Amino acid sequence: MGDEVPTETESAFPAGHFYSPVVNPADVERRRHRIWPESPTVHGIDFGETSHRRVLTEIFPRFIGDYDYPDEAPAGDGETTGFFSGNSAFGWLDSRALFVLLRHWQPRRLIEVGGGYSSLLIADVNQRFLSGSLAITTIEPYPPTFLQRGLDGGELLEERVEDVPTKVFERLESGDVLFIDSSHVAKTGSDVNFLIFEILPRLAPGVKIHVHDIFLPHDYPASWVLEENRSWNEQYMVRALLMYSRAFRVVFGCSYAAHRFPDLVAEALADGRVLGGGSLWIERVDET
Repeated sequence: MGDEVPTETESAFPAGHFYSPVVNPADVERRRHRIWPESPTVHGIDFGETSHRRVLTEIFPRFIGDYDYPDEAPAGDGETTGFFSGNSAFGWLDSRALFVLLRHWQPRRLIEVGGGYSSLLIADVNQRFLSGSLAITTIEPYPPTFLQRGLDGGELLEERVEDVPTKVFERLESGDVLFIDSSHVAKTGSDVNFLIFEILPRLAPGVKIHVHDIFLPHDYPASWVLEENRSWNEQYMVRALLMYSRAFRVVFGCSYAAHRFPDLVAEALADGRVLGGGSLWIERVDET
């Protein structure tokens, strides 16, 4: 019979059932005022207000003036070749925070789990502002064309992150970056489980970690849950990690910054806008 795995099996419980991880939008809608309060309270997490203030008032002003990417892709460009801010996956405050933090930290090595528009931005920052000194490894099982062609200074591993040897991540040293943009779903054998259970504990103190689509102190956007029924749950894993572990500290959260310091965000961007986002930056710390 071999080791074939069936591609489809009948679920024990239908979507929306209380034993299913898929949300029942009607049930959530009835409780939306508790799930999405205007000013949510998150217990047990130090969001690092001093760090947020420093990023917005010291780091952004030093580098944001060089952020010169267009809002739209060049007209008639049928194939993406360069980063533009108005893309559908990585823009808003996320792209600007990545830009200024890479300039400030000047890491020697970056591993990106989940490649896309962020890959274009990272590669451009590397070539224009870091003199190509950043060694970039992108892990992406379904790479877009521009990743398949290759980016300057970058290595592509066209496979699932769960199949990448852990020693690849153990090469990261203090000051390096692990950039995570995963499937966002924790389930048996998933990339999210692998990253949180197998990779994060192996990281050296001082490694900076990015996790995308984390909207703390808020829940996932209501439209994602009620209209699209995404049923993502990675944020809950990250929230629990930060609540009950002192092995990681919050450096900067785009959603938190827009919620807690809108005036500072507007000043940091130098154009009066208050952009939010889903990038959360944390750091592995030495517990001894």
